[in-house]
Amino acid sequence: MNAIVTSVIAVLGTLLGSTVTHVFQQRSARRTEQNNRKERLRQERLDVYGRYAGLLVDFRQAMLHHWFCEHEGRDADDEVALRRSSFELRSSAQHALFQLQLITDEPELLAVAVDAFTAVGKIDRAEDRTDIIARRDTTRDLIDAFVGTARRHV
Repeated sequence: MNAIVTSVIAVLGTLLGSTVTHVFQQRSARRTEQNNRKERLRQERLDVYGRYAGLLVDFRQAMLHHWFCEHEGRDADDEVALRRSSFELRSSAQHALFQLQLITDEPELLAVAVDAFTAVGKIDRAEDRTDIIARRDTTRDLIDAFVGTARRHV
């Protein structure tokens, strides 16, 4: 009888041990998968935010260059190419903004991203040199604000 009790206890102990091991392995696997998913999302956000900021800078530069070409005759021969370039960069920046809107739900980040895009898009409406310098400085500050906000949300 002692042998049967000992055998039953041994079998129950083995079953309990393997069940506990299985539960801990499941938890560990879930935790690892969750951490991997968070890291992938973080990397995607870094890529999207960085690309958007870079495109804003390029779009801003193209808009400034185009304004100076139109209003001060600099690189007048390239005016059509500059206009085309600013339209293409606007489209690329807007596409990146859409990606940004899809990957985040942070209202603060979305607001500064849209504000920067809108302000850069209005650079060419400057009336004179003083106005263009003010718009240049404002858009630089808005892009910096976007980057600073994005950094907090990565």
